[in-house]
Amino acid sequence: LTLINDILDLSKIEAQKMELHLAEFHLPSFLQGVAEICRIKAEQKRIEFVYEAEADLPIGIDADEKRLRQVLINLLGNAIKFTDEGYVKFVVKAHRLEPETASSQATYKLRFQIEDTGVGMTPEQLETIFLPFEQVGSIRKKSEGTGLGLAITHKIVSMMGTTLELTSELNKGSMFWFDIEVPEAHDWVASSITSQNGKIIG
Repeated sequence: LTLINDILDLSKIEAQKMELHLAEFHLPSFLQGVAEICRIKAEQKRIEFVYEAEADLPIGIDADEKRLRQVLINLLGNAIKFTDEGYVKFVVKAHRLEPETASSQATYKLRFQIEDTGVGMTPEQLETIFLPFEQVGSIRKKSEGTGLGLAITHKIVSMMGTTLELTSELNKGSMFWFDIEVPEAHDWVASSITSQNGKIIG
């Protein structure tokens, strides 16, 4: 099922049929949810999972929640898969950009950084890692994935108007990061309501 979904996603991107659907959502709970999903995977492998978020993150942002979650879980899942000892660290930083005018909406530059102490990569592998079906590591680890995750992640990050950066050293570990600029959102409560019966205000 994962392979089918990945191929469909890649096909949509290649055919330029995939679009980003922006909506306002609560950033801290979104990040906590992503971290908890990945923490479970890390605990199963008995490696340390560290989640660090800066205190001044915006509460609400306007972005594609589904695709951002897909990118982060892909990168964190890969880091955990290719790390057998040590740690995987998920760091989120925020920088508030100065608005052009006093009435302009506040915008933040968010940095998402995933660092691991896993198998790492050679310079030759770094050149091909974002190509479809390219994988590193042992045969067993390759069998655990489709080889499409990083290709899809790279393309989605490009659709977000930014670049997925990477440094890696063989047998030492890897670090992926990307920056996105997002508007601060204040009506995320209203956009999160699925029932019209009332609104939770406290």
